[in-house]
Amino acid sequence: MGLASRAKGREQGRARGPKGFWRGMVEALATIALFMGGGLGVAATLTEPASGPNVGPALYPPPVESDRPAPRIFLVDGYNVLNVGLLAGREREGWWSSRFRTELLGRIEAFEESDAEIWVVFDGATPHGDAPSGRVKSVFAPSADDWLIRRLRERGAEQVTVVTADRKLANRARHRGAEVVAPASFLARCPEMG
Repeated sequence: MGLASRAKGREQGRARGPKGFWRGMVEALATIALFMGGGLGVAATLTEPASGPNVGPALYPPPVESDRPAPRIFLVDGYNVLNVGLLAGREREGWWSSRFRTELLGRIEAFEESDAEIWVVFDGATPHGDAPSGRVKSVFAPSADDWLIRRLRERGAEQVTVVTADRKLANRARHRGAEVVAPASFLARCPEMG
């Protein structure tokens, strides 16, 4: 291509430059408007109209009702529930002792669902003199968290609730599909014996 033809091409480009620019802008805006209109149309068909005063548009789909049966197996992070739930606001000296474990297990024995299977796992070796009694089963393990997750896998997450305030353990349990309940909520279902 010679020098003269390059110069001619540049002149023609300048001559249609502003017109081409505005045409490109209009095409871009029209494309954006089409996508927005289509997206809003789809969103309108997927959401139900809200009724009542001060109710805005639905931004999220309504919650799905669960067909999941009420959990019947409760796996309790023993020392965590003891510290966060049972001893909340109380003196914590000797919190790992048999006295506090027995108090926790006694409280859990009163859990309102009489047909529930309840396992309470504590970190550490089984101390002498701690014999399980009643319907609540207590276990000692080198790692209570690992024991709980293994048990969760064995039993199937759909029927298990893990009781803990430990965020890491709660996330691991939720990741595997289990329900997680805070110690205070669980203990509220275990009436204190007077």
